[in-house]
Amino acid sequence: MPTKRIDQLTVTRFIAIIIVLFFHGGGGIYLQAVSVYPFSALLVSATTSVTYLYVLSGFVMSLAHYRPDEKMSFEIYWKARFVRLYPLYLISFLLVCYYYIDSIARIKPFKTLANVFVVQAWIPDYAQSFNFPSWSITVEFFFYAVFPLVALWASRQSTKKLIWTSLIFWALSQTVHTVLWVLYMPEQYNLLVFFPLFHLSSFLLGVAAGIWFLREGRDQQINPRVNVLFLASGILLASVYVVASTQISQIQNGDQLMSGLLAPFMTLVIITLALDKTRLSNFFKYPILITLGEISYAVYILHIPVKWIYQRALENLNAQNLFEYTYLPLMIVIGFAAYFYIDIPIRKALKNIMGHISFPLLLLDLAILSASVYLSFRFKFDTRREFDLHYPILLLMFWSALILRTTSSVVFNAFNPSILYGSFMQFIRPILISVTAGSVFVTGILYSGYSLGWLDGFFRSIVLVDWAIMLALSLLIRYCFRRAGFYSPKSLAA
Repeated sequence: MPTKRIDQLTVTRFIAIIIVLFFHGGGGIYLQAVSVYPFSALLVSATTSVTYLYVLSGFVMSLAHYRPDEKMSFEIYWKARFVRLYPLYLISFLLVCYYYIDSIARIKPFKTLANVFVVQAWIPDYAQSFNFPSWSITVEFFFYAVFPLVALWASRQSTKKLIWTSLIFWALSQTVHTVLWVLYMPEQYNLLVFFPLFHLSSFLLGVAAGIWFLREGRDQQINPRVNVLFLASGILLASVYVVASTQISQIQNGDQLMSGLLAPFMTLVIITLALDKTRLSNFFKYPILITLGEISYAVYILHIPVKWIYQRALENLNAQNLFEYTYLPLMIVIGFAAYFYIDIPIRKALKNIMGHISFPLLLLDLAILSASVYLSFRFKFDTRREFDLHYPILLLMFWSALILRTTSSVVFNAFNPSILYGSFMQFIRPILISVTAGSVFVTGILYSGYSLGWLDGFFRSIVLVDWAIMLALSLLIRYCFRRAGFYSPKSLAA
């Protein structure tokens, strides 16, 4: 069942990302040179590119993880997916925070948390907050969540039934989306364009295509010329629709296309390219093109914060005209640097660290951390006016705790499931030390801010209440895990 990566598909991801970058104003003189031609509409059709990426995601996920004869470890699976996307996502988020450093304290905490926990696309009002293209990462995490369930169901179905089910779901999804857009909710732009459920049909078509490829497709003997004809037909039909749709006012800037309207054509393109054995595929397999595909995520997730920061720097230098010439090559260079010198090293380090981390414990501790900071302030300031007055202190405490307390828990092994079944001291020591160390670090940050005049108060009682809540709930969660038999010694030994 396992199959090698299909290299000729890798560079297509980069092409799709460049189109998104063009759509967001990054084409400069390179896009201007061809903007007079009708086909230039294809070069800014980001909505079609997003659909392609979602179909491709489903296809690649099937190739990588569809193993009907093997039991999937959900924790290992989720750790791998987390390491794949989150580090650069977080870096891009922090770059946007740096760009808005003067106003970051006034941003609603729930909006900030929605972005930290990658759920912003589920909340229409927050879908385009901070690094606005990152809404699609919320969608990807949703795909990752449903894939194991889809794969389990698909393993019990015939290929024919799987394909027809995915097509019927796509048709129903498009019908519901179009009716809502045209008749009932035309003003709900953020909901209809960015809500993850409206993109699921594209992903499922990709999953079905990937499973068909694994079961039957890769063994098909197809005439190369016929296959290229189908490939060209899929590209041509999608291209004609994209160009024509720019003239239709009912399709607002083509945003309806992002819900997967052209997903069947994208699926056809992916399948035929995967089956292709002509010079086209050999060309797409050149190492430099494969590398461009590999850096595409770094280019995508960083291109907006880099654009904003770069434009501000050029404005300060009175050299705004340079942007049109330099942004695109600069972004590609940054993509290379981020992928090879940041993303890969962080992934390796995180894989090593996360081998000793319980993902459920980590998530629960993050939830406890958020609740602890909020409750400690609520206990101190019971009126809304006092709470709002000291909100900057709460925000600083939260971000300090998020970074320092989580780091402390990793360093002192508090997320390691092996501690759950040790002696009493082995059970309590890592949690006690990590929570206490985290509180000491946070206290130091808060006191420094107060001493420098950045904060209007320093409240010892808040720190003590936060420490007590965090310690009590962390111990309770781990005790419940122990009583329930999660991570039993037998499973840990295996």
